[in-house]
Amino acid sequence: MASGELHRQPSYHDPRDLTPFRRVLVYAPVRGLGRRVSDRLARRARVPRLRRFPSKPERLVHAAVFGAGEPERLVLLARAHPSWAGLAYVVAGLHAYRAHQHAQAAELLGRGLTGPSGVEAAAFAAQYLEEFRVWVEVAEGVEVEAAFGEEAVCLALAHSLREVGRPRDALAALETLPPSLPAALAACRLAEVLGRPADVVDRTRGLTNSGDLAAVLLVLRARALRTLGRRAEAHAALREVLRRRRTALPVKNAAATERALLMLGAVRLPRGAGLGRVTPNGGSAGPGQLRRAEDADAADAWLRDFERLTGEREG
Repeated sequence: MASGELHRQPSYHDPRDLTPFRRVLVYAPVRGLGRRVSDRLARRARVPRLRRFPSKPERLVHAAVFGAGEPERLVLLARAHPSWAGLAYVVAGLHAYRAHQHAQAAELLGRGLTGPSGVEAAAFAAQYLEEFRVWVEVAEGVEVEAAFGEEAVCLALAHSLREVGRPRDALAALETLPPSLPAALAACRLAEVLGRPADVVDRTRGLTNSGDLAAVLLVLRARALRTLGRRAEAHAALREVLRRRRTALPVKNAAATERALLMLGAVRLPRGAGLGRVTPNGGSAGPGQLRRAEDADAADAWLRDFERLTGEREG
């Protein structure tokens, strides 16, 4: 995502009064913890009753969607009934996504978004999938519950593409989405993966801590500013994260970690950066000289911050 393409990407400002997003789950990134909770919540959804005298494809798709959740059944139905292919592939991809089969999910969701869907399939989605919910991971340790629709599908596709090592394709999947905090968080995380901190900063300009999703975005903003060496602005972003008392504890812990790194003067640089420091005599600094110089810089930064903090406390 180059800086010139930012105007085509979803922002964090969502002007809608009704959105497809419901609950937000923020947790410490312990392996599998959040997804086990979200899976348990997803299984509580009510299964709609099939109407009287349905057509054969409608009956088969209903059984495949709300049955055992096997993507293969829906793939076979997509092949047997081409006018249902788009819907069948999308729901099959969401089932694969729930099962953490990200390579299969990316393939099926991609086919579903470009596949045909007839009038009967559209009517089926409107009648039976209104209560169909999907928990989507938009960043590590952050999941949102989304109603069935384009935004849920594209966010799931972007996450699956990120998991299989295709972050640029994941960004492309988010381009057509309307502005929302979940889409902005997913895009900023992908920009961070691609090593583009300036894009994260541009995308989060003016953001305030209005909720947990915004707080996570502010942590990403602080991290990007720290990478760019803009320490004062990074401190301001972290203060905004910690301002709201009801901010989730994992987000507060992440903000505290970033603050500690800022105070220590530890800046995350791109791989290979910072290795070419020049000495006063024009030569390249050796490892020992470079380490001592970095330690001195960190000590000076620590002393400046300590003096500033103690001065504010005394005042």
